[in-house]
Amino acid sequence: MFEGIGPRAARLIVELVHRQDRLWYAGHKPEIDEHVYEPLRALLEEARSKLSRSYPGRQITTKIFRIHRDVRFSKDKSPFKDHASGVLMVGSNVDPGTAIGALYLQIGPEEGAAAGHWAMAPDQLVRYRRAVLHERQGATLSKLLRPLVAGGYQIISAAQLSRAPKGVDPSHPRVELLRHKGLALDFPAIPAKVRHTKALLDWCVERSQEVAPLVRWLLEHVAD
Repeated sequence: MFEGIGPRAARLIVELVHRQDRLWYAGHKPEIDEHVYEPLRALLEEARSKLSRSYPGRQITTKIFRIHRDVRFSKDKSPFKDHASGVLMVGSNVDPGTAIGALYLQIGPEEGAAAGHWAMAPDQLVRYRRAVLHERQGATLSKLLRPLVAGGYQIISAAQLSRAPKGVDPSHPRVELLRHKGLALDFPAIPAKVRHTKALLDWCVERSQEVAPLVRWLLEHVAD
């Protein structure tokens, strides 16, 4: 049962990020598991059950990301990420790199939550752009996004073009959406009064339910 993610969780991640020391991590792993990963997993598991109504007939899978960085192809050889995180993935595509998320939660120096499609695979991007360009489907997307953005959600993605995609009129009314290579929403800042309490679960679920229509649009028009 989720009882909250206390301030000790963020402090442990901050210290790990500062030290970047495998021996320190090994010595503190039980404490990190207790204060960071156990409550993170508990929150996502309870949220998964609560959000199942928003995605009838859809599989929702919990994924907890490793805090170890993949440094094989990176100039930065720091062994650890600057955050701990997990996601609820919706649909048949459970590849965390290109999955559609009902809820993403991050713990660390920069805590926050999000939902949507952070990074689209090439075939997904083709379907996404085709749907955004479609008069009815694209208009529906704009209608879904308008109140969310007005309410404090921010459109984010792994990457975006500096100009309109090739063959797209730069004056297209949805050109800003077409420039993105993903479509996710960064939630408003987690309120201080719920950040370290069990009320964080309900806050995450309520925000996730608000963006669920957008996620369903992505599942219908972009997912495999």
